[in-house]
Amino acid sequence: MEEKKTYLIYLRVIATIFVVLIHASTGFLNHIDLKTFDWNYANWINAATRCSVPIFVIISGYLLLLKDENTWKFYKKRLPKLIFPFVFWTLVYLIYHFYRYTNFESLSMEKVWSITLDKTLHGSSAHLWYFYMIIGVYLAIPFLRKILIHSTNREIEIFLLLCLFSMLFTSKSLYKVMPKFDLTFFSGYIGYLVLGYYLSIKEFKFKRSVLLLAFTYLLMVIVGAIGTYLLNQHVNKLNTFFYNYLFATTAIAAGALFLWVKESMWNMKVPTWVLIINKHSFGIYLSHIIPLNFLHPLVSGYFSTFWVVPLATISTVIVSIAITFAIRTIPYGKYVSG
Repeated sequence: MEEKKTYLIYLRVIATIFVVLIHASTGFLNHIDLKTFDWNYANWINAATRCSVPIFVIISGYLLLLKDENTWKFYKKRLPKLIFPFVFWTLVYLIYHFYRYTNFESLSMEKVWSITLDKTLHGSSAHLWYFYMIIGVYLAIPFLRKILIHSTNREIEIFLLLCLFSMLFTSKSLYKVMPKFDLTFFSGYIGYLVLGYYLSIKEFKFKRSVLLLAFTYLLMVIVGAIGTYLLNQHVNKLNTFFYNYLFATTAIAAGALFLWVKESMWNMKVPTWVLIINKHSFGIYLSHIIPLNFLHPLVSGYFSTFWVVPLATISTVIVSIAITFAIRTIPYGKYVSG
């Protein structure tokens, strides 16, 4: 079974931890002071971890685009696994928003409905944007598969190159210097799905591949960190141009890290703690914001920033696993926990 391949387990765990690291460090990053250790530390962490979401999508393409399922069967089997958690966690974070960020008793019913509608349409928590993206991506998979199975490797490579170029042409930050070609077909997260499919059918054989892949990933991290540092020299609002999930540096980093892990961990024994995180990875992603909001300030009261980010991340992952496990013990909880 593809799902049991060791390197996919490691990749899913790495991407999950990366997501929590991003959110554990973002507060330091948003406080723009390039002379401080806190900002630079958060900058390098974000440069290294922003390939997390692309890796999740690449794994989906790797696993799903090879499956021979008709459109209705695919939708019936896959979409409920997204829609049920989407409804549940939208409700959870909506309640959490009212509890933490508003004086609910003083809100008018009109205001309550206004907030509820906005949060439902656009995400009751910032990280739930992933649902809105991945549901759309899943809707495209049955049709995308029909295209790919009739495409040669060279044609897929051309498509991936066009996706990479579209990241440059469609970037808002480059709008003034790039021609306004309509590259909608090649833009968005579809490219990561196709990359996952391509990596599942293509064998790469070259000398010192592990070193080259590690170098490529680390080079993208360096470019992202230094580029972000230079872009934020004289700004009032953080410029995350090099962190964009749909920018070339992030895409190259995601592809290089995927192959690096595949080449170096394909036959490694998986420790129990990695299997546990892998089993609860989606649940960790969905639930982690709430424990992080409580644990981060708690840890900050005792440790410096250098330790706050990893300790808050580790403790959040542990508590999120417990939350996911607890929800799954409730009747029908496994359908909504993630």
